[in-house]
Amino acid sequence: KELQVKVKELEEARRKEADMIDIMGHELRTPATVVKLNVSLLEKYIESNPEDFKKYIDRISQAVDTEIELINTLLTSAKLEGNKIEIKHDEVDVKEEIEMSIHGHEEELTPDTKIVSNVPNDLPHAYADRVRVAEVLNNLISNAVKYTEKGQITVSAKTNDKHIVVSIKDTGQGISKEDLAKLGEKFYRIDNYLDSEIVRPGGTGLGLYITFGLVKLMGGHMHVNSKLGKGSTFTFTLPKYTGQPIDKTKDS
Repeated sequence: KELQVKVKELEEARRKEADMIDIMGHELRTPATVVKLNVSLLEKYIESNPEDFKKYIDRISQAVDTEIELINTLLTSAKLEGNKIEIKHDEVDVKEEIEMSIHGHEEELTPDTKIVSNVPNDLPHAYADRVRVAEVLNNLISNAVKYTEKGQITVSAKTNDKHIVVSIKDTGQGISKEDLAKLGEKFYRIDNYLDSEIVRPGGTGLGLYITFGLVKLMGGHMHVNSKLGKGSTFTFTLPKYTGQPIDKTKDS
């Protein structure tokens, strides 16, 4: 009987979690959709403007597309534990996704921090889910920015025989051995105390849980190297694109 009570409590907790994610997703979807519609209207009035101005409009539009798709990912994130998340395989330009993610986080840097890209122009494409790759990059770069008060964040990429290897290295506070052992657990948060403020919050504890899970589902691996006070390096791999079949279907 005690076990049955515990099972019911667990089921209720999971139901509440799913409800919360559903509400968050729908609340976030509306403003993102409004922004996208306004970008479309704005494009009608910039035909006479320089091409580089149009490039930034395209970036905004693509970023909003990614945000809406990431919200859809949020709505289905509760399925991760049950291995029910669907990966839509595509040919992914990892260099472009890295540049987009860096661009999206530059304004969050402190005056004493910079972020640089060390990605070769001829980096092969990956065989992965573009939206999920963007989510992984955004989670890892956001964490690096959050925990780096001064110094440099370096996003690099290389290739081996079968994989694209992406690393996000920072000069931040680093992670203790105790925390390293628990990284990727659901709702696990790291609270790092910094000299300039009381604490930088560790977020919801879902970011790295989802990141670890998505990399695994896309056929890759995660590795973390860190030392307290010396910074961290998060590395993940993705399979190379070598002509594998592409899933053309889209989320509704």
